[in-house]
Amino acid sequence: MPVDKWISLGLHPWYLTAGNIASQLAFLEAHIGDENVRLIGECGFDRLRGPAMPVQRAAFERQVDLALAHRKPLIIHCVRAFDELQPVGKRYAHKIPMIVHGFNKSSELGEQLIRQGFFLSFGAAILDEASGAAKTLRQVNQPFFLETDDSGQGIEAIYEQAAFLRKVTVDELKDAIFAAWQQIQLI
Repeated sequence: MPVDKWISLGLHPWYLTAGNIASQLAFLEAHIGDENVRLIGECGFDRLRGPAMPVQRAAFERQVDLALAHRKPLIIHCVRAFDELQPVGKRYAHKIPMIVHGFNKSSELGEQLIRQGFFLSFGAAILDEASGAAKTLRQVNQPFFLETDDSGQGIEAIYEQAAFLRKVTVDELKDAIFAAWQQIQLI
């Protein structure tokens, strides 16, 4: 693990099995207090890849407990499982920041998640102005985040498109993103 950079550490549903959940949780618990571990995740739910939902749910709930105990935000991976995620948000999103990574669903779902207290993070999907992500980003009235993930796109292109969609300058957008990081107490 790099010790000179901020990192997130979590149990991604793709790499969970019923047989390795205990050892992965033990590793997370051993390192969650490390100074450079600033967020927990990616963690969450995936109906297309990963173990059965009860295994994913157990891992996610333990990571929520750790996030609460250590006061660290969660980065959430969610694929076709928002019905699993939303009840957790209703219980905990007002207690710890919960950031839905790579949001690219309908603007209606985006609004629903925001009302439940989630933050949204947008990536390369916003480059398609007709996407749910682009439509949601135009409407978001709360702090949000931007990312590249594994899209191959540079963060500059994501920022430029986000600024265009929001009808602000890139500098104004940078200030808004910086304020979002401050709001979740990472800066």
